[in-house]
Amino acid sequence: MKTFLCLTAGFVVAAVTFAPADTRLPVIDVEYQVLREQCERLLQALDALKVQLPAGTEKTLKGLLRSGIKDSHTSVEKIQELLDPLCLIEVSINPESRVKAVRGPAKAELELDQEKVVLVKIHNEAGVCHPLKLAGLRVRQSREAKEEGWLEAEIYTKAPLRKALGGQKLEYVILRLTAREAGKREATLKFDVGQGTQDLGFRAEVPILFQVGPKR
Repeated sequence: MKTFLCLTAGFVVAAVTFAPADTRLPVIDVEYQVLREQCERLLQALDALKVQLPAGTEKTLKGLLRSGIKDSHTSVEKIQELLDPLCLIEVSINPESRVKAVRGPAKAELELDQEKVVLVKIHNEAGVCHPLKLAGLRVRQSREAKEEGWLEAEIYTKAPLRKALGGQKLEYVILRLTAREAGKREATLKFDVGQGTQDLGFRAEVPILFQVGPKR
C-alpha cells in the first residue's frame, strides 16, 4: 500500500494531516500553459502509482486544468494553493544555479515499510534542465543500496514525467519515501542539480525529524 501524506492510496483512507500553513509567497511570472501540462503529467504519474490526492484537492485541480485560461495569474496561484500543502520540501535554484532547500508545510509522518508519496516544489530561476539529485545522511536509494540509512528516498522520474527538470520557473516533482525503522527518526535530505550547484552554508540540506508509525 502507498499513501500520499496521509491521503488515499488504493482503497485505504487515512486522515489528512498537514503542518501549519506556509506563509511564503507564491512563485509569480509562471507560464500557465506549461504549468498546466506539467500538472496533467503529475496526475497521470500519481495514477500510475495508485496514489490519489485528497478528494477535494483533486476535483478542484482537475476542474481548473479543464477550464483553460481565464485568468492565468489567478490560475497559477490557485494551483500552488492546492499543491503546496502536499510538499515536504521546497527547492529553489537561483540564477547562478545554486540550490537551496527548505522544509515544506507537509507533516513528516510515515508508516514502517509502507511507501508514502510527497511532492517537492521547485522554483527554478536559472532554467536548469538537469536531473534533480537527492542524497543525505540516513538516506539510501533502495533497500539493496550499500548506503547506511533507515530512509529510502527516490525522486520518481518514470514516464509521463521527465528524467530531468524541464527548465520552467515552477515545477513539482514526486518524492517516494519508505521508512525501515519505527519511532522518531531524523534524516537529512540534500539536493543538487550537478556538481558544484549546492548553495553555500549547507543550505541545500534539510534535516527532518520523521515520526514513523508501526507497520499496519
